[in-house]
Amino acid sequence: MTFVYPMRLLLLCIPTIVVWWALTRKGPRIAIPFDGVGASPRNATSWLLRGCDLLPSAVLAIAIILWARPQILRVPDGERVATHITICMDVSGSMGAGMGEMNRYESAASAIESFTLAREGDAIGLTLFGSWPLRWIPLTKDLQSLRNALVFANPMNQPRGMGGTMIGAALKYCADNMEREGARLDGEEDVMLSNQQWRMNRAKQQLFLSGAAGMGAAGMDAAGMDAAGKGTLGGGTLGGGTLGDSATGHSDRLLVLVSDGASGDLNGSDAVAEISDRLNQARITMYHIHIGSDTIPDAVSSIAEETGGQAFLATNTDGLKLIFDHIDRMQPAKFVSVASVPVDYFDPFVLVALSVLSLWVSSLFKWRFTPW
Repeated sequence: MTFVYPMRLLLLCIPTIVVWWALTRKGPRIAIPFDGVGASPRNATSWLLRGCDLLPSAVLAIAIILWARPQILRVPDGERVATHITICMDVSGSMGAGMGEMNRYESAASAIESFTLAREGDAIGLTLFGSWPLRWIPLTKDLQSLRNALVFANPMNQPRGMGGTMIGAALKYCADNMEREGARLDGEEDVMLSNQQWRMNRAKQQLFLSGAAGMGAAGMDAAGMDAAGKGTLGGGTLGGGTLGDSATGHSDRLLVLVSDGASGDLNGSDAVAEISDRLNQARITMYHIHIGSDTIPDAVSSIAEETGGQAFLATNTDGLKLIFDHIDRMQPAKFVSVASVPVDYFDPFVLVALSVLSLWVSSLFKWRFTPW
């Protein structure tokens, strides 16, 4: 145990002197007649009274120790590692269709609100999409702002141009934003780029990736398919193999896609493979919640599986909340061990001081020196 202000412990000499004085003092003697009856010595009573007189000094000594701030080294249970979560919400016209007492969007918004309440400490963002994507709320730990923004994202308030369902463009848009915002939150970006600089860098990357993809396609045509009859891209298998660390389902970046329709820009295995590879490059695990009574689109389901996630079908409000609860359990909060840190050690001293103080107050009703 250590003390933040050890020099204050020198004041302990004060209660020490008071204790020494209380034990050695004789005090005045009062002669009381007993009509010739000899008084028997009461040594036990004398020591009891002196012990009660020493209790205030003990309280003073404990107060001085607390004033010096005692501390001990303690290893915390773990420091929470914030998970970066983006909710990609479909706001096309079909999301306004009825779903029990609420429409599809209102049911999804209610489930998202419950999900954010269970993920306090994480950074969550909201992206809306229809015919094009729109970053509504960037990654933030102020989850109340996200809950407040849900009511304004209702499909009834969207312009007519948002009536489509372009899931592929929305997923690539979310991957770019999560990669950039995640680096900012993690402190990996020393200098924030301007929007124009970021767009130029992204254009250069896309140009490079397009050229590399063309060379890879030529090599694929020359070599043909592999022995299993499945093409490969980016080190992963299109038929359900693992791609990067996120395929384990434990990525610190999570994308939850909420939609009720099929995408118009996910036709063909090439588009599915391209988006899956992009999400895996960004270390993003994607979960898809399909709202409605029809089947889950195969293209979106394949992307979710390729990134280590899953696709779910929700037919009512209760089902939506159960799915979000399931995702919350599948992606629990992470904690990392940290070094020992000094923490204040007040509890035992306070308990002893309260006990001694209570005993002293009780003694004032009976066990005290009196002149009679």
